[in-house]
Amino acid sequence: MSVLQRELNDFSINKSNDELQKQSELVGAMFRQRLKELTDAKTGLDSQLEKTNQEISSVEDSLHQLREALRSKDGPMKVATTRFAVRSKRPNVEQTRDFVHGGLMNEINEISNSQEALKNQIACAEETLHRLMKNKERLQQDIAIKKKSIQIDEQQCLRLRKTLNWRGFRPAGM
Repeated sequence: MSVLQRELNDFSINKSNDELQKQSELVGAMFRQRLKELTDAKTGLDSQLEKTNQEISSVEDSLHQLREALRSKDGPMKVATTRFAVRSKRPNVEQTRDFVHGGLMNEINEISNSQEALKNQIACAEETLHRLMKNKERLQQDIAIKKKSIQIDEQQCLRLRKTLNWRGFRPAGM
């Protein structure tokens, strides 16, 4: 009876070892698949970060150009308002509302409208820049998380799993 029992035990142990080995190989394959997915996701995030950095640079350039355009409107506005003020305060001359007066008013209104439009564009560009900066920060955080996950999976989990050997145990009679 003891020989039969030993053979049954050995068979059970061998079967368990084989099942453990198969399960270990399956989990290893799943780990490698997860690692590939993490690496692909990190690569995608890196690409998004690159595009976001390019967009940030583009928006910053646009902001600079808009601010320069706004500053360039200051001189003509000062000239037009000064001409209008001097014209309206002429000594010994009646204030007239002639073609020149209307032209100065139109010029002042056009410059003022242009300045307002530029200010609105600057506000939109600043809002876009703020949104892009938040997106960049979120992407950087996501990339850091992916890097840490990859590091843990590669350096700790997979390395530890390589040390496991389910075929190492064999019954004494074999």
